[in-house]
Amino acid sequence: MTGAGRRVNGSWQATTLHIDGRGRAVCLAYPHRTPILEVGAGNSIVKLTVHANRVDHATVTFARELAEQAEVFAREVERLHHLHPASTALRQEDTL
Repeated sequence: MTGAGRRVNGSWQATTLHIDGRGRAVCLAYPHRTPILEVGAGNSIVKLTVHANRVDHATVTFARELAEQAEVFAREVERLHHLHPASTALRQEDTL
């Protein structure tokens, strides 16, 4: 997928992880190869990788877009939390 969810020709797959307050994200960095970004929820993990030996301009552009959209996601979650902090706290208690 590219841009705002537009599909391009070729194979595609959509995977949804319902985080529900228990998600985790970690970037595994290595000195001599490209990093791996892991996003997990429950028993599921999605790993984002790029070609280990070839990082081109398109790869850098994707990484920047990923970071920018993750920041937008965080701002939206924080905005909703500030609008409804009591209901968010109740939902967190239900998951404990």
